[in-house]
Amino acid sequence: MFCGFWALKIAPGHTYTQTVDASFRVSNAALGLNTANEDSRTSVVVTVDGKSFVLCSLTPGKIEQQPLDIWLSEGEEITFESQGDNEIHLTGNFINEEEEEDEESADEDDDGDMLGLEYFSPEELQEMVKEGLVDPSKLLDLESEGSDDPDYDSDDAEADGLIREITSDEERELADEAMSSEEEEPKPEPVKEVKIKKQAEKKRKAEAAAAAATAAEEEEAANRKKVKKAETESKKKEEVKKEKAATKTLAGGVVAEIQKEGTGAVVKKGARVGMYYIGKLTNGKVFDKNVKGKPFWFRLGAGEVIKGWDVGIVGMKKGGERRLTIPAAMAYGKRGAPPDIPPNATLVFDIRLVEFK
Repeated sequence: MFCGFWALKIAPGHTYTQTVDASFRVSNAALGLNTANEDSRTSVVVTVDGKSFVLCSLTPGKIEQQPLDIWLSEGEEITFESQGDNEIHLTGNFINEEEEEDEESADEDDDGDMLGLEYFSPEELQEMVKEGLVDPSKLLDLESEGSDDPDYDSDDAEADGLIREITSDEERELADEAMSSEEEEPKPEPVKEVKIKKQAEKKRKAEAAAAAATAAEEEEAANRKKVKKAETESKKKEEVKKEKAATKTLAGGVVAEIQKEGTGAVVKKGARVGMYYIGKLTNGKVFDKNVKGKPFWFRLGAGEVIKGWDVGIVGMKKGGERRLTIPAAMAYGKRGAPPDIPPNATLVFDIRLVEFK
């Protein structure tokens, strides 16, 4: 009756629609291995020929699986879906309808052999035996029905129409053929080519259904991958955008990377500022620093420091931090500051505004 395993995984918020190619039975519904929401009930809904029905409702920790006995026949238009946050697994078996048809036809043949023989004349029965439509042993069984009566004899049988005297050569030949056919062994029925083709077609449909289910799962996985990739790219773009917003190119080509905004009012030209700093060459070598103790004080915009500092510190707030990349023209120029700073050197300063007045 059952042939082959059938299963379907229903993701939350998804529907699965198909026209049934091979009849199958749904025997169980269960929650997936991982539950998205342990407090949420998830219902399994099937729609057949435009009408929807709830097969079962499952809740993690309470009802996690439910036996079912749902038969779906070939040609029906069905849709499975889940309403809830958790994944549902449906399992069952494909149905071999051909075996059921063979059993029913066999029962019908057996019944047919036992009905109506008493209503035929001996000539008609002999003709049916000759054409292979009646088993000769059935005639013997029918003839023996009157033998239970001790007074029942051949005259009675002839009167009942069950036997009569053979009166011609043609009837004698028919009787001889009927008796000889009893001794012949029944020939096995050859396997019909149509039956083999039908079995192959059912197998092909089952394999096609399995391949379609696999393709649907692969497509869903590919879509999830695309969504994740799009989210990652969007996140990267946002980070780049923020990074660009935090980087300013100032007068003279000075580049200021704002690493910390600080608090309070912004510093302007003419203010006295106290700074901590680390000065480096582009190869990472440190040539000067002041990172603790008394800050380095000077008047901003008065030419007391290199031009890159006068330009790069304006607009900072107390506690703010920046990295200034200063080209040679805004630092020590062609001469440099031997021995630590070579000619035409681009300088990098990590600075912090400690205080300003």
